[in-house]
Amino acid sequence: METLKINNSVFLIPPSQPKLQANCAKEYGQFLLDCPPKLTILEAQQGGYLKGNKADFAIAISRPDRPMTINENFTNEPFTELWVIPVAGELKTQFKGPASMLLSFLMHRRSKDSFAGLYNHFAHRAFQQWCEEGMPGDPKEYCYAAIASVLKNYIFCAEFQKVEGALGTYWFIQWSYRNPQSDFEKDALEAAEMIRSGAESGATLGWVTNETYERWALNAEFRPALPAVSEAEARTSLQPQNQVVVPSKRR
Repeated sequence: METLKINNSVFLIPPSQPKLQANCAKEYGQFLLDCPPKLTILEAQQGGYLKGNKADFAIAISRPDRPMTINENFTNEPFTELWVIPVAGELKTQFKGPASMLLSFLMHRRSKDSFAGLYNHFAHRAFQQWCEEGMPGDPKEYCYAAIASVLKNYIFCAEFQKVEGALGTYWFIQWSYRNPQSDFEKDALEAAEMIRSGAESGATLGWVTNETYERWALNAEFRPALPAVSEAEARTSLQPQNQVVVPSKRR
């Protein structure tokens, strides 16, 4: 077990990597922590696994989307992997005083898209600033540095939103961000930055590597969801019915 002490705040790095879930099923719409599979919401509530529908985080690691195969319901599905320190909500209040712990969880579909929308906003704003400053250096590196600065300086807020769709009710996480509002939140941002920079150098990489996630990603590499489609099959599928497909003549 490891801990980080920043000023008067303490942050736990759990050795067993607690499993944080964002359950978007119609009866849930809540965070769950270390919840066994296939529990009803009543069983999860009685077991103390439910952790509310809102949480604010300092983000240590945000990994690019990658496909994962978890089970028959999630095959080659792209997920975003986050490593976070809760600073508000039930995920934080389980610890009294200026204390919290590092957690990881996966997002997909609309929750993932909502988070990506924030990154698009930051990148767009950074690109505008790069243009205004006379286009110095590489714009890609400039935007990456701007996004890193956002992670270093802002608290990210996650709240479940309910959707009534054609296929029934489901939930997704709506993301926003704000300035830190206390010394504890500033300490959490500093701890997140230490974890992030340590992972880049390899010193804390083990803290932010989940073996289960890696196995699911490996499953996706060796178990593609759909067979490859040849060029001829693709061209055929685009032709109107009862029309002869004429092969292209390549020179």
